[in-house]
Amino acid sequence: MKAKKTFSTVLQDVWKHKTLYFMLIPGIIWAVVFCYIPMYGIIIAFKDYSPGLGFFGSPWAGFKHFEAFFGKDFLRIMRNTLLISGGTLLAGFPAPILFALLLTSVKNKVVRKVGQTLSYVPHFVSWVVVSAICFILFAPESGTINAMLRNIGLIEGSIGFLENGPLFDLMLIIANVWKSTGFSAIIYFAAIAGVDAELYEAATIDGAKSMQQIWYITIPAILPTVIVMLVLNISGILNAGFEQQMVMASDLVWKWADVIDTYSFRYGLSKLRYSYGTAIGLFKSIVALILLMGSNAFMKKVSGYSLYK
Repeated sequence: MKAKKTFSTVLQDVWKHKTLYFMLIPGIIWAVVFCYIPMYGIIIAFKDYSPGLGFFGSPWAGFKHFEAFFGKDFLRIMRNTLLISGGTLLAGFPAPILFALLLTSVKNKVVRKVGQTLSYVPHFVSWVVVSAICFILFAPESGTINAMLRNIGLIEGSIGFLENGPLFDLMLIIANVWKSTGFSAIIYFAAIAGVDAELYEAATIDGAKSMQQIWYITIPAILPTVIVMLVLNISGILNAGFEQQMVMASDLVWKWADVIDTYSFRYGLSKLRYSYGTAIGLFKSIVALILLMGSNAFMKKVSGYSLYK
């Protein structure tokens, strides 16, 4: 009787919010078609896949392709991936939070709206254009940065930002942060807009300054959002980019620019080693799942907030 009542309650809830559930249908269909149905293809990571033999006709290879990936290139690829993505996380995660806090503290609505709108622009700029901008700024001889440093007497020659591996990674991190900060701040703008205005009014009456209001009201109010975004960012630590490396890196810095996605593309798709590429992708997905569950559990224990209850 209890189960029947529960089922009836669920149906009533669905009918009550039928418009919202109807809006979910396209997203559910997309997830099923593009995320769940293709999952059977991971079996080729354990096979010597041949398009002629198909998924089930290709011979089993066990962990052969995983062992090959964990060979000589693994440490270099992981170093590059963690260096770029880790640096982007350390610099790029707090950047949109600070930007949102600073911009929302601006009293002039016109300035705030214009600044918010302009901050979105870099996200929509193609990496090809960003590559051209970086070349103009960081080119060895004619680059703006090198010319400026020579003019003020800090250097005599030039700094090879585009020719030195570690410097190239640093430039890539800066480009990633610049490109993503404004767009990533959208969710924090929304979270700050949801803070009860009466709290600020009461704080103002009590004599609290702007920084005190941010520290004691705004930050605690948006903390759940910050925790969720941090967990999601940590789970994607192996996403160190693809387009930026392909359009910006040269042979001189490829040893430092090659990350797990570019490596999978070059050795998986370009060389038609489909099983090898699938094994790399499966490894990446498993690591992401472990990091997601682990970071979520840690954040829940430390802060009390998590992705789910």
